[in-house]
Amino acid sequence: MRTGQLLAAACFVVLTAAACGGTSGSATAGSGAVLTTGTTPTPTTITTTTPSGPPPAVTTAPPPATGRTTVPAGQITAPGMAAPPQGVQVTGGGRTVVFDAEQAGCQQITAQATTQTATQVTIQVITTNTSKGNQMCPMIVRVVQVSAQLTAALGSRTIVFQGVTRHS
Repeated sequence: MRTGQLLAAACFVVLTAAACGGTSGSATAGSGAVLTTGTTPTPTTITTTTPSGPPPAVTTAPPPATGRTTVPAGQITAPGMAAPPQGVQVTGGGRTVVFDAEQAGCQQITAQATTQTATQVTIQVITTNTSKGNQMCPMIVRVVQVSAQLTAALGSRTIVFQGVTRHS
């Protein structure tokens, strides 16, 4: 194969500007073969510099007063439920409990604070099945965020989750 044909083959396989521009150099084909145009390429020198001195200071702002706070696991119980709700947090000055729940196709998940004492808060996690008669329900499970309002900030009180199932 002549050099011109080899150069054309390199342009077709690799499609690089250096190989197609008619300059000498090498090109690597996808199969691992190396196509050479006949001469050795001139090496290129790349110089990098690093800044001197200490790295820039990174600062973080404190969370806003109305932000969310994660409720410690020791402050949560869920007797009778297969698993306690995940990602339990308080927001709104501690007066709103927010958590993640898994909701299937014909379900609606809601929550309601039912009993609030000085030491604990009871929250019902209500699963309402919305299927009608012989309606087929998709088995697509999605994670939804559910919230319950409290009359006073949660503070150090324990949250007791109770699962309730309803049919509409």
